[in-house]
Amino acid sequence: MLFNTRIALAEDYDLSQSQIDEYQNNGHILLRNVIPESEVAELRTAVLRAHEALKDEEEDFQQAFRITQNLWEINDTVRAHVLSKRYAGIAAKFLGCRDVRIYHDLTFFKEGLGKGKPTPWHQDGHYWPLDTEKCITLWVPLIDCPVDMGPMSFVSGSHLNRNAEHLPISDESDEYIRNLVETENLSVAPAQHMNAGDATFHSCWTYHAAASNTTDRTRIAFAVAYYDADATVPLQPPTNARRAANLARWFPGAVPGGPAVTEKNPAVLCPLD
Repeated sequence: MLFNTRIALAEDYDLSQSQIDEYQNNGHILLRNVIPESEVAELRTAVLRAHEALKDEEEDFQQAFRITQNLWEINDTVRAHVLSKRYAGIAAKFLGCRDVRIYHDLTFFKEGLGKGKPTPWHQDGHYWPLDTEKCITLWVPLIDCPVDMGPMSFVSGSHLNRNAEHLPISDESDEYIRNLVETENLSVAPAQHMNAGDATFHSCWTYHAAASNTTDRTRIAFAVAYYDADATVPLQPPTNARRAANLARWFPGAVPGGPAVTEKNPAVLCPLD
């Protein structure tokens, strides 16, 4: 089964130039059937098992969602997906780079019946300890995800600035970005229904948020974060505690000004790099 999965995940996704333009202009896009339908159930099972194995490391972000990270290191099926050339090829085309590396993967579980609270507006770049604009996250629900389950909304074009970089995900970041949207008349792309296997891609600088999950099921989503394979670590020390922690955790041994390359950050399209 794993061998067959790897064959399916090596197949190119049929990406048009108009879709590449859409992502580069807006900083986000929704693509259908990114994960082949035949592979969704196996990945869902693998993610649930790996998440449970990492339960002691689970983080709860303000009751908005629960995460575990780097499942690919402990589960072969998850690894096959995280290192899939199908997904990485999409990311590289959107970023306009020759290859991408893995930053990390993570789960996003949002409880149902309103227990999974709204995810505040925020900019992921607050947490990324890299000297590059070319960073992107694939986010995929592993069950059908109607709008009332809490898929993401985005502010189109917000990836072109770092106005909220100083703020971690919080009520403060939510209020700050809502104010920007109103005062600068920014365009909000509302959440859309996503089938299991559909995926959004967004820049680490794109403002995004999610509503609470009012369905009777937990939202089961999985994400992979990628960056330009030629990116470097900033010369200057990290500007906040979470960036410093992420630099130490995801780039062990990397040096300031040097390549952002460790055993935790394999290149995907050219794996010998």
